[in-house]
Amino acid sequence: MPITQRVWDDATVIHVDDVFTYRNRKDFSSAVTAFRSSGGRHLIVNLHEATYMDSAALGLLALTSQQFSVEERRISLVGPQGTVKQVLEMANINRMIAVFPTEEAAAQAWVA
Repeated sequence: MPITQRVWDDATVIHVDDVFTYRNRKDFSSAVTAFRSSGGRHLIVNLHEATYMDSAALGLLALTSQQFSVEERRISLVGPQGTVKQVLEMANINRMIAVFPTEEAAAQAWVA
């Protein structure tokens, strides 16, 4: 499965392998719903292994960020590479969602 979820430290990590597209949006949405149900406050989306992202995935991240802002939750992106990094930069996603090189850096940024 290209999207997996695990609890790590005080955060929940969604790990995206391979592609993040319209086709696996339901897997991502299910992971976000499970995160909300758990009462979590910080969601880390690890994109280190993601090789491609389409506009549907980008929109899903933006929508999740907006919803989390209202709910007083945080979302962070970790380790985008190559094409995924370029897509995020072109969309200026870093204005909405903090982007970090590692999960540790993302977790530490919200502790302070």
